[in-house]
Amino acid sequence: MIYVDVIGDKYGPLIDDDIVEASLFAIKELMPRKKNLEITIELCPTGDSAEGWHWMEEKHIHRIELNPFLSTEDFVTCLFHELVHVRQAERGIEDDDSLPYDERPNEIEAYALQEELFEKWKKLK
Repeated sequence: MIYVDVIGDKYGPLIDDDIVEASLFAIKELMPRKKNLEITIELCPTGDSAEGWHWMEEKHIHRIELNPFLSTEDFVTCLFHELVHVRQAERGIEDDDSLPYDERPNEIEAYALQEELFEKWKKLK
């Protein structure tokens, strides 16, 4: 079962249902055959230059932290970026920390797909 939970303080214009809806859209686009996935999205100030973070707690269980103070467009784009990292982790693709951030294949893919997903999502809205 695909399970998305949103926790934390709500500051931005999106409500939990909007965040879950956008998440399920991206999961369906990125991982259409995925049947077992649990994602907790925590809305919290991220504390540094990153607007979002992802980590896999264990296989099929992921956590995403997102800055709730972003505009709707930036928030959804950041959410999609982190969900690309969920897909990468599920596929066993690890980030190459030896490369500069903007040269890492995982980040290049995440930035490209976040934009594609956002354009598709806008058409549905």
